[in-house]
Amino acid sequence: MKRPQIYLIESSSRQDLAETFMRFQEYYESPEFKGKTFSVEDFAHWYTAKYGSFSYAKDWYGFNIPGTVLKPFRQGQFDPLTSKERNLLKLCEKADASSYIIGVTPNAEYFKETVKHEFVHGAFYTNPEYRKEVVNCVRSFSITPIYRGLMRMGYCEDVVIDETNAYVLVEPETIQEYVSVHNTKNFREQLDKIFKKYFGLSILNTELSSLMSRVEHVLV
Repeated sequence: MKRPQIYLIESSSRQDLAETFMRFQEYYESPEFKGKTFSVEDFAHWYTAKYGSFSYAKDWYGFNIPGTVLKPFRQGQFDPLTSKERNLLKLCEKADASSYIIGVTPNAEYFKETVKHEFVHGAFYTNPEYRKEVVNCVRSFSITPIYRGLMRMGYCEDVVIDETNAYVLVEPETIQEYVSVHNTKNFREQLDKIFKKYFGLSILNTELSSLMSRVEHVLV
């Protein structure tokens, strides 16, 4: 099995991790800022207006971006960069368009679920055959309630299938406000079979060490 080209960035602080990834993440999948150039202040103002406070670091446990997202930051489109943004670019200086970068905080609650969730995103991006089969599987199920829920959670339409795969596989409890865990049981089993087919293990039962051995592990 070919090793996925995934970088795992570990930070000791959720605040630091969020400040590191925020503009990269929102350039990738924000319903408001996707594909746009914006400042930290622009985003903080919008987030506060939409959610009542700038609680970004408390709201998100993990982060995930494809290597393509680094390009506009490397080219100076987001200057001035923060020191944490510059550090992420340095840590991932060898990452290219085929790479995927995920970020987690080991001492945060739900760490195990977060690593698995973000790894699934990395697998989806870096393995085209796996991605194609997941897309076909997701489209064979009725995911309208999940779709609506993900949009309410702040995701853009482009990542709905990717996020559906990650949430149903790893943490269906997180989206049970929109669809019951019972109703996703068969869906989850099918997605796990696909994951096992391409990666040789069940994401539901594997230990984190098995996943960690398949990434470029970076501590910040």
